[in-house]
Amino acid sequence: MFRLKVKISVVFFLCFVLLFLLARVAVLVMASNYFENLNSHDILFSFLHGTRFDLHVLGLLFCPLVALFMLPYRNKTIIKIFSTIFVFIFVAFAIFLTADVIFFSIFNNHIGVEIFTSFTHLGFFVQMAFQVYYYITIPLFILLGFGVYLICRYIRCYPTTMEEKRFITKSVIVLILLMPLTFLMVKGKLQFHGRNLSIMDAQVLGNAQSKDLILNGLYTTMNAVRKHQKRRLYFDNPTENLHIVTAQEKQSDPSFPFERQRLVFNKKNNNYNFVLFVLESFDPVLIDKYPEVIPFFMQLKKQGTYYKNFLSSGNRSLIGVTATLFSVPYVWGLPTMKNGLGEKEFSRLATYYRHKGYRTLNIITDQAASDNANLMAEYMGFEQFFAKPNIPLTHQYPMFHKGFDYEGLEFLLRQINAGEGKFFAYFYTSTLHTPYDILVSKEHQLYPMDTEEHQFLNRASYTDAALANFFEKARKETWFKDTIFLFFPDHRAPLANRKKGTNITQDKFQSFLLMYGAGIPNKVEDIFGTQEDVLPTLLDLLNSSENYASSGQSLLDPYRTQNKCIYEEHDNTVHVVGPKTQQVASEATAEDILTLPIPIQEAIRFNEAIYKSLSNNTWKKK
Repeated sequence: MFRLKVKISVVFFLCFVLLFLLARVAVLVMASNYFENLNSHDILFSFLHGTRFDLHVLGLLFCPLVALFMLPYRNKTIIKIFSTIFVFIFVAFAIFLTADVIFFSIFNNHIGVEIFTSFTHLGFFVQMAFQVYYYITIPLFILLGFGVYLICRYIRCYPTTMEEKRFITKSVIVLILLMPLTFLMVKGKLQFHGRNLSIMDAQVLGNAQSKDLILNGLYTTMNAVRKHQKRRLYFDNPTENLHIVTAQEKQSDPSFPFERQRLVFNKKNNNYNFVLFVLESFDPVLIDKYPEVIPFFMQLKKQGTYYKNFLSSGNRSLIGVTATLFSVPYVWGLPTMKNGLGEKEFSRLATYYRHKGYRTLNIITDQAASDNANLMAEYMGFEQFFAKPNIPLTHQYPMFHKGFDYEGLEFLLRQINAGEGKFFAYFYTSTLHTPYDILVSKEHQLYPMDTEEHQFLNRASYTDAALANFFEKARKETWFKDTIFLFFPDHRAPLANRKKGTNITQDKFQSFLLMYGAGIPNKVEDIFGTQEDVLPTLLDLLNSSENYASSGQSLLDPYRTQNKCIYEEHDNTVHVVGPKTQQVASEATAEDILTLPIPIQEAIRFNEAIYKSLSNNTWKKK
C-alpha cells in the first residue's frame, strides 16, 4: 500500500511538471512573433527558471494534498478518492493552462494578468479558441483526454499485505521529508529565509520576453488574487498639501480634496461641438515610424495641436477608459470601475454637456458589454449608446468581433446629422485590437502577413482610411467648422510596449493627444499630460463652471502641475515624468519609503490621496 501511494504521488507530480512544460512550449510556439528576439540560450534559460515557478504552484496547490495522502492509513477507498481528486486537479490545471495559451497568443499576456476582467470577454475567447485557433484547441483537448485515460488506468489500486508498523514508519518518514521540500518549492529558492518567489524574480532575470516565458498562467493568477486586497498606506495624511487645484480654480470643500470649480476658461466656447476619438492601440512609435501607412492622420497631425509628451494611464483599455471618462488612474488596492469602484460618486462627463444643452452620443465598434461599455455610458449620462449590433455592415469581414471602424464612423456621421443643435460624441475604435494575424480588410493590405508588425500596420491602414472617409464627408456638413476633435490611443500596442529602450516609462506608456478643429492652433506642445487630464481639459473647453472631481488638470491651464505620475498595475511600480524628472521605482520592494527619491515619494503620496478619497467616498459630492 505504501509503495502504491508513493507511486501515485510521483506519477501525478511528474504529470503536472510535464503539463507545465507542454504549456510553456505551446506559449512559445503560439506567440512566436512575441518571442522572436529570444535566442536558444534565452529560451533554455527561461525554461529552466520557469520550472521554479511551476514548482512554486505545485508546492502550494498539490503538495499539501500529497501530505494528507501520505498519512498512515491503508483504506483502499480513501486512496481511490485521493487519486480521483488528483485527476480532477490535473484536468483543471490542463484546461486553465490551455486557456492561458490561447489568451497569450491573442494578448501577449498571461491570463492571470487580466483575471478580474477576462471573464467579461468569455464569449470572445471561446470564439477565438474554437473558430480561429481550433487547430491548437482541439488537439490540446484530445491530448488532455488521452492523458487522463492513461493516468486513470495507471493509478488503479491493488490490495497489499504490508505490515502496519512498517507502513506507518515509512509514511512518517515521507511526511517529514515532504514538509521542507514543499517549503523550498514555495520559496522558489534553496534557502529558508527571505521573501517568497515573486514576479520580480522573473523580471530581473532578463527582458520582457524572457519574463513571460518564465512565468505561467496559474502563478500570475495566484499573484493577482493575492494582490487584490486592502492597501498598505505609508502616509498618515496623504491629502495634506495636495497641489491639485490651480490658480484658475477654487476648492469648494476641503473634505473633498479633488473636487473644485473652474473660475477662468482658457478658450471661449463659441457653441462648439466636440468629438472624442479613442483609438484602440494607435501606437505613436509605430505610426511615426511608418507615416506612409496613415497618410490622413499625418495630415491632421500637422493641422492641429499635437501633445507629444502625453502618456496613457495603463496598458489595458479599461484603465484608459476609466482615466479618460472619470479622470481616475489605476489605484492599487481598489477594484476596477466595473468590479465595485463604480459604486462611488464621480464626475459624469456627459452630464456636464447635457447641462449645457448638448446632445450626447456614445458609439463603440465592439460588443455592448465589452468592459461594461453600455453600463458605463449610461452611468456617464450619455443619452444615446450604440455598439456593434447596431451598426450595419457594408464590407465583408472575417469572424472577428472587433473592428468595423469604417461602418462605425459612417454610423457616427449619420447619428450626428440625425439630431439638431450642439453635440458631444464619444467614439471608440477597435480594429487595432489583438490578435493581429487576422486580416480585417484585403482592400487596405499594404504588407504581407508575415510578421506581427506588418499585420498591425495593415490594420492601421484600414483605420486611417476609415477616418479619412469620415472626415471627407463630415467637412461637407455645416457643423464641421464649429467642431473640436480630440484623438488619443487607449494604450500602447502590445507589440510596441514590449520593445524596451532606455526610458522605461515611455516604453510602456508613451502616447499622444491631438486636438484639431475650430480655433485650435497648429503647433506641437511639449507639456506633459496623462489621460486623467482629458476630462478637465474638455470642461475647460466647454466653459463649465460646475464643480468637478479629477486627478488631472486642464492641458490648457498655464498653472497646471507638469510632473505626472503613473502607478503601474500588477507590480506597483511608480513612474514620475516631467520637464526635469524621469524617475521609476518599485514601491513593492521598498523597505523604507523615505529612502525613495522625493518625486517618487510625492507620487506615492498622491496615489494614496486618491485611494483614501475614493475609499472614504469623498471624491465628489452627490
